[in-house]
Amino acid sequence: MASTVDLVLLGLVHDQSRSAYDIQKHIEYRNLSYWVKISTPSIYKRMIVLEESGYLKKRLLRMEKILKKQFIK
Repeated sequence: MASTVDLVLLGLVHDQSRSAYDIQKHIEYRNLSYWVKISTPSIYKRMIVLEESGYLKKRLLRMEKILKKQFIK
């Protein structure tokens, strides 16, 4: 059963492919933690769980010398 945090994360990724860092910044920018208790560690943990459960896919982007993980719907 999906938690409220899972639904928020899935909604944000459905809207646009994002990394966990991008999601955390978006949550801060939109002040979503006021409505749903979401901590930075829980974002990373839940994104991994959602990927392992098949709700998300991960792709690696090479940006100059850095690899960036991005989750897609």
